[in-house]
Amino acid sequence: MVTAVLPTQKAKEGQTIRATPLQEVVETIREDALTLAQDRLTDVMRGLDLNHLFRRPDFADNFKYGLATGVAMALSDNDPHVEAVYTYEPSANPDSELGNDVPVDATVHLLVKVQASSAALVAFLAALDRALTAELKNLPSPKLAQRESILDVNLITEKDIEEGRGYAVILSSVFAPPLKVWQR
Repeated sequence: MVTAVLPTQKAKEGQTIRATPLQEVVETIREDALTLAQDRLTDVMRGLDLNHLFRRPDFADNFKYGLATGVAMALSDNDPHVEAVYTYEPSANPDSELGNDVPVDATVHLLVKVQASSAALVAFLAALDRALTAELKNLPSPKLAQRESILDVNLITEKDIEEGRGYAVILSSVFAPPLKVWQR
């Protein structure tokens, strides 16, 4: 079992640091994302069951944003080298007048700005992705049920941003800029 250590809780002398099982973390991420997506619905829509809601692109987008926020919080709690987290849609069409002409992709695309990458962070991301993917398969969404992975996380550094390397160039996108989810 993988556990998430929450470094924001400083241990006092003689006191141990509390570790949160990863399953609790992903359950919290899922529940918070569902709550956020439902809170953004109109009063009439709030009465619909999840089978119907997951067919709505606006609900699915809000749910994905909730997942991105939850993952950002889990990363920030577990690695002090995480400086910022952004979400983006690689298939976004800035020319679309309605903004919904592309089917909603279930993948949560994240750019994670770090001081430096570490094997521990990469391992935590892989474990978080596996656990979250398994947790989301229980929801009534065909797009989530067939997933083998839900997270697409790209680590970037300040140097990558300065030199315009790799995924860091997305941060300077004029037509479809990423959305900052969290920053230290």
